[in-house]
Amino acid sequence: MFLTATGKRIMPRDYIRRRRLFRRISNVFFISVFSVAAAYLITNQPKTGFSLPQVSSALTSSQSAPLAPARAIADNGAVAYKSQPGPYNVGELPDIVVRDSKRNKDLHVRVFYPSQPGQYPVIVFSHGAGGSQSCCEALTHHWASYGYVTLQPTHDDSFRQRRASGTEDARFMQAVRDALKTPALWESRPLDISLLIDLLPNLQGRFPELAAKLDTNRVGLGGHSMGSFTSEAIGGAVFDLPGRPGTNAADSRVKAILCLSPQGPGQFGLTERSFDDVVIPYLGITGSLDSLGPIASPAWHKFPFDHSKPGDKYQIMIQGANHMSFISARTLLPNRAPQAQSILDYTNSAALAFWDAYLKRDPSAKHYLQSDALEKLSQGAVELDRR
Repeated sequence: MFLTATGKRIMPRDYIRRRRLFRRISNVFFISVFSVAAAYLITNQPKTGFSLPQVSSALTSSQSAPLAPARAIADNGAVAYKSQPGPYNVGELPDIVVRDSKRNKDLHVRVFYPSQPGQYPVIVFSHGAGGSQSCCEALTHHWASYGYVTLQPTHDDSFRQRRASGTEDARFMQAVRDALKTPALWESRPLDISLLIDLLPNLQGRFPELAAKLDTNRVGLGGHSMGSFTSEAIGGAVFDLPGRPGTNAADSRVKAILCLSPQGPGQFGLTERSFDDVVIPYLGITGSLDSLGPIASPAWHKFPFDHSKPGDKYQIMIQGANHMSFISARTLLPNRAPQAQSILDYTNSAALAFWDAYLKRDPSAKHYLQSDALEKLSQGAVELDRR
C-alpha cells in the first residue's frame, strides 16, 4: 500500500490484479461446480438404463424407494394436495421404441402406468436440454400413482443418446450448448410430442400392459427447462427458425401444459410476441434461485404467464427453489434435504391439482388452485398468481 502527497491510500496494481484474478477463478469454480451438479442430477436418476439397440417391454414393480411422506396438514391447518404416494400400484415400461418413418428416426420412451384396470388420462413429460427419459421420476411416477399414464420421450439433444450412438464429443455440457444454438433441435422436440400422441392407439395394441388404458382425449404435456419450451410450443407459442419466423407447432390434442422453469424470450427462437395466442390452461413454476443462464430471472420465467391469454393461467414462485429443485429432492448439501423435499412436494401438489382440474375435470382440484391452501401449507414460501 502506498500514500500520495495528500495522504490518500493507493493499492499496488499487482495486488489489484491478483484480487481480480482470484475473483475470476472463484466464479469459474462455482459455476463449474453448479454445472457438474446439474449434470449429475439430470443424467444420474435411478431405476433405469438407456440402450439404443434394445426394445424392452418388461414390467417392473413400483414398490421400491417411494418418496418420503410429506406433511398432510400444516401447523396452521392447511392441507397438502396429494403429496403422499397415491392409491394406484405403478408399473413401468422402462424403454420402448417408436418409429417415425417421416423423419427416419427412433424415439425412446419410458412409461409409468397404473396397474389396476381402467382408462386414464395421459401426461407426456419433456426433459431439459441434454437430459433423457431417465429424469424426473419423482414427478412422473408420483402422478401415475394417482391415475395417470406418463410417457417420457428422449429427445435428440440427449447426452445419453449421443453417447449411446457413439457421437464424438458426447459430453453433457456440449449437449446443452448444442441444444441452445441448434434450431433443428428446437423444431424436433414438438414433433416428438405430436408423434407420440399419434401413436397412442398403437401403443395400446402393442403392449398388453397398456391395453385399453390410454384416454387419448385427455392428454397433458409437462416439461422442465428446455422441456418447458417444448410445452410452450405445443401449447401455441410461436418461435423463429432460420427463414421461418413465427413457426407454429401447436397441437390441439394437448389440453393443458405444465412448465417447470418456464422459458421466456431470447432463447429457442422465442420472442416477446411468442405467447400472445396461448389460450390453453397453463401452470408455470419457478423459484427465487432459478437463475441458470445469463438471461434467466424471476421476471423472465414469468413472461409466458404474463403475456399469454388470460384464463386458466397459474404461476408459482417458490422461495429457495433452484433450477433443479422441481424435478428431484436430491441435494449435495445434507442440511438442505428437508427444504428440498418440501419444494418437490409443493411442485407435485400444484401439478396434480392442475392435472386433476384440467384433465379429470375435478372441481375440488380447481378450487384448490383458486384457494390459498398451498401458500398456507408452505407458510409463505409459495406465491401463487392467477390470470
